[in-house]
Amino acid sequence: MPYVFLFAVVVIVVLLIYAVVSPYPYANVMFSGFAACLLVLLGLVNRGFSLNWAIHLATGLGAFILFYSAWASGGVHSPRLGWMLILPLTPFYVIGRKAGIFWLLAVMVLQFLMVVSNHLGWIQSFETGMAHVLSSFLTYTLVTCVLIVVPLMYDRMYRQALEESRQHQRELEARREELEHASVMREHFIATVSHELRTPMNAILGFNALLLARVQDKPEALKVLNHTRQSADHLMTVINDILDYSQLQSGQLVIQPETFELRLIAEHAFELFKPRVQSMDLDYRLELDPSLPVWVNTDRHRLMQVLVNLLGNALKFTHQGSVVLQVRWTDPGVEFSVQDTGIGIAKERQEQIFKRFTQAENDTQALYGGNGLGLAISQKLAQLLGGEIGFESEPGHGSRFWLRLPLTSAMAPAKSSEQHQHLLQSMDRAWKFLVADDHPVNRLLLKQVLQNAWPHSIVLEAVDGQKTLDILGQQAVDLVFMDMVMPVMDGIDATRLIRQDPAGRINHVPILGLTANVNPLDLERFKSAGLSGVMLKPFEPAQLCERIEQLLVP
Repeated sequence: MPYVFLFAVVVIVVLLIYAVVSPYPYANVMFSGFAACLLVLLGLVNRGFSLNWAIHLATGLGAFILFYSAWASGGVHSPRLGWMLILPLTPFYVIGRKAGIFWLLAVMVLQFLMVVSNHLGWIQSFETGMAHVLSSFLTYTLVTCVLIVVPLMYDRMYRQALEESRQHQRELEARREELEHASVMREHFIATVSHELRTPMNAILGFNALLLARVQDKPEALKVLNHTRQSADHLMTVINDILDYSQLQSGQLVIQPETFELRLIAEHAFELFKPRVQSMDLDYRLELDPSLPVWVNTDRHRLMQVLVNLLGNALKFTHQGSVVLQVRWTDPGVEFSVQDTGIGIAKERQEQIFKRFTQAENDTQALYGGNGLGLAISQKLAQLLGGEIGFESEPGHGSRFWLRLPLTSAMAPAKSSEQHQHLLQSMDRAWKFLVADDHPVNRLLLKQVLQNAWPHSIVLEAVDGQKTLDILGQQAVDLVFMDMVMPVMDGIDATRLIRQDPAGRINHVPILGLTANVNPLDLERFKSAGLSGVMLKPFEPAQLCERIEQLLVP
């Protein structure tokens, strides 16, 4: 603390002045000795001695010398007693309030002793003269200056500390804004990459589905296409995991509850891995508790995502033995568990298993693949669904992962048994469709899907929003498929202009949004522009046809 050392040097200079001008015979030795002691303490502090103890020692020595000086020069009548006023200042400002109060009380005790000594006659009256006048004037002047200088020094220290604090606050604020900007750019980057990846995946999965429907009688071709589909599905899982984790971190992922049949979801998740298991020597089973509720209400997609993740992990790390998906009623609630006889998880790695980008062993990714996000996402999803996820594992003896959700029996939705019947009751109609998409492969895929489902249909094409408006102005269509991201005019602006058509000729046409952009804010803007519905790419042809039927057939 530079101000403490500066103050100590000032005191040393004052002591040396007193050693010269003081008229008392003892002053030369006493004040010079006190100055020497302060110099020694400064040296010790510079070498690491406690500053607090050094201040206490210097204050105590100063109190002793001042008491003796006042005693020898008139007691309470001595001007040297004025130096007692500044003794508590240094401990108070440097050490703290308690130290200052302690030395204030000590000074008051010494002053009281001085009064008693004068009253009892133990102290002799001091002699007057010009030498004493000069010494007394110097005492009062220096005491007055010190009483002002010390608070000024402390005030300057406070202002410097305050300015440093404000500067640090400004730096933190700038850093916060930088991090927020980086976070926004990260979300934008992830959304952009997701869109760019989903666009070609839409074509890959779509054409794969069309080919699968045409090669059912060709086993070799069917086998190749199934392998292609599995690889494409795995790639979509990686893309979705990265996007989902980003949305979970930013709080943009929300749960969308719906009523569905619980057994069907468990069976669907189980059946997804059957083609993979057929080439493995595994006992792959699904065990459903008979007392399970038929209908439940939660986010079907997110529940399916967690189950698929747990089953995929179990099959990844289990080469022989069994993998069992068990769903049981816990009254209340439902527990989903995946029991395997795989490699298990080492004890020292179990605490890290739900952390992002973390896998049980350092070579897991090289040996088995994966991105280390699946379980982290599953844990977040379990929390959003109101439940919890956990596991028990023994190295070399397999693992059991469980998901517990507070599900209860729900009422069956209306027309649940007939809603999938007569999927294509309008297949003989000659619908006129307009596909607005800037990617020719996406237009070709959608055209194939539509003409397979409605052979007599006519499919028009537009490469941007402006071309879409031009075609709609020239001829009537039954349904528009609108992409969101297009050059010249995007799908949001095109949809808004269609709905605001002043002539009223085209503002009633159904518009189905088809986009690879999964950013919630962009999707909300797209919907609010006037869409009749929206589907994400890549889409399932069967689901797309069902949605078209809902829009076209009352």
